[in-house]
Amino acid sequence: MNASRLRQEVQFRGVGVHSGEACQVTVAPGPDSSGCWMEREGQRWACLADSVVDVERCTVLGNGQASVSTVEHLFAALAALSIYDCEIRVTGPEIPILDGSALPFIQGLKPFLETGLAIEPLELGQPLWVGNEQSQVLALPSPVCRFHYSLYYPQTPIGYQEASYEPLIECFEQKLAPARTFALEREVEWLRANGLARGGSLDNALVVLADGFSSPLRLEQEMARHKCLDLMGDLYLLGRPLLAQVFAVKAGHRWHVELARKMLRELAENAG
Repeated sequence: MNASRLRQEVQFRGVGVHSGEACQVTVAPGPDSSGCWMEREGQRWACLADSVVDVERCTVLGNGQASVSTVEHLFAALAALSIYDCEIRVTGPEIPILDGSALPFIQGLKPFLETGLAIEPLELGQPLWVGNEQSQVLALPSPVCRFHYSLYYPQTPIGYQEASYEPLIECFEQKLAPARTFALEREVEWLRANGLARGGSLDNALVVLADGFSSPLRLEQEMARHKCLDLMGDLYLLGRPLLAQVFAVKAGHRWHVELARKMLRELAENAG
């Protein structure tokens, strides 16, 4: 499987959705086969599941001395473009939210792609499952990669939704990338009281109202598609493409990341 690499660095600027602070991220080419690395305030860490330090409403990477929040949308774009060797330099506490989707990252990075070295995908040796009674993620061995997400918000305009995406035959830019992050109207006050969503606005998030949505939907099943995007971004923390079918039901960053950790443990055990 061929990876891609960047010809030059690309910058994105904007507000952090949770901190409300001005943020900047630069994605630069990395040495071949070096992996993806993140740097902030002179601290540096690998973009792998073991670097996750928090999963409350977003995925946070760090090393105990510095951290960066809300990495999942950028990582989904990197996964979709098969960029696995890069240097990510961040100013501010978060990756900027931009319009709440992965589309600006795709549009910004795509013009500077070139073919990179072949990269070996991660293949499962057995089914793996994480979750509890309310939320689950199941990964099954497969010769192809496919993500499937189901969610259910009863007594809201969302209701039941599902979305699926197969990277090798479907267009991420059309099917998942435009789907925006979302929150229930009744959640917004709680989020802000807990120091989150300070940079959230109708320009970078979809708010689910009692009788509709804060703006017209970009895609059918937009909420499920965004969750599928988040799943794909969190599984970028494997550090390589995945060959598996992944089924997520009412899951979130906690279980996405736990699945990535479990996959990497299985890979290490099999290699040993």
